[in-house]
This record gives sequence, structure tokens and C-alpha cells, in this order.
Amino acid sequence: MSGTLTLHSRFNRIMAVVCVVLAGILVYVGTQSAPPLLWSLPAAGLLVFWAWEALWAPGLTIDDAGVRIRNVTHTVDLPWEALIHVDTRFALTLRTPDAAYTAWSAPAPSALTAARVGRRADNRELRVAGAAPRPGDLAGTDSGDAALLIREEWQARVEAGLIEAGAADRYRATRRVHAGVLAGFAALVAATVWGFLYN
Repeated sequence: MSGTLTLHSRFNRIMAVVCVVLAGILVYVGTQSAPPLLWSLPAAGLLVFWAWEALWAPGLTIDDAGVRIRNVTHTVDLPWEALIHVDTRFALTLRTPDAAYTAWSAPAPSALTAARVGRRADNRELRVAGAAPRPGDLAGTDSGDAALLIREEWQARVEAGLIEAGAADRYRATRRVHAGVLAGFAALVAATVWGFLYN
């Protein structure tokens, strides 16, 4: 693979923008009330923080070293050599011999989305050829597009001899907890509750 590819959920990004707009409305209404609703400021801050950390920032980064999954509470760096299976049942899930790592930014589609993207030409060709892809594997979905890219790169590495068969248990994924994010959520929730109770 040449370069780095980063994927984000389209739906989550749209929802992040909606949350920021709602936060702006909350600040306006809260400051224009008589008396001002002091809890609206930390609540709006919480909403914006949530929009960024839970909806906008999570993503998948695919490069020569492997796959990085950036979730809300943690980041996982998974080397290609440790990967043994790519699943899309509920969301994109990368399996190693000792763990499974789910990407929050690549959820499986809803039934409505699966029906809509199932009509795409590339998905119809799979069904005509006798394949029955899982909804999470459909092209045009967050989980399906990410799974396809990861499977193609992983397979190319196996075929090129870059990944030794049966050696996945010698490699480990690393996980880093986002302590600052968790502390930020806790502080904003506490400030919102305090403002609501003592306004």
C-alpha cells in the first residue's frame, strides 16, 4: 500500500454537524431566558464535545503498518500480521488470535440502508453470481467499504509473502485509552448537572 487512507462514518459526521447546531440553539435560548439558564452553557459544551469525540473524530486509518481504529474511549493499532478475520455482523470488527476490535466509525447498515445500497450494480452482481453478502459487507456502506479495503490489502500482503501463515499469535495489537476524553466527558456532565440543580 502506498500512503495512508483514513475513513470516517458519513452518517456520524452529519450527526456531528446537527449536534453543533443544536448546541448553538441551546446557548442562544439559555442566554436569552429570564433568568438565564446557566446549565445550558455546560450542556452545549457537552453536546459539542460529544459531537467531536464520538461522531466526528472516530475513524479507521489503513497504512503499511496495519490498521488504526480510533474509537471514542480508545485507539487500537493492529498490525497486519496479527489480523486473522474481518467481520461485519454489527460493525466492522477485526479479529486477532486473542481479541476482537470493533470500529465504532464503521457500523453495519440499517435494514433501510441495506435495501437501498443492495440495488447498486456492484451488489446486484454479487447476488447474480450466487453470493449472498451480509448487509455489513455491502459496497456503499461504512462497514462494507472499510471491510473491502482491509480485506484487499490483507490479501495482497498474504499473496506477496509479507505475512507469514500461522504466525498471527506472535503479534499483538496495542490499545491506548483516551483518559483526557473520559475526564472531559465526566467534567462536562458534572458541570451540566450542577448547573441544572443550582440554577
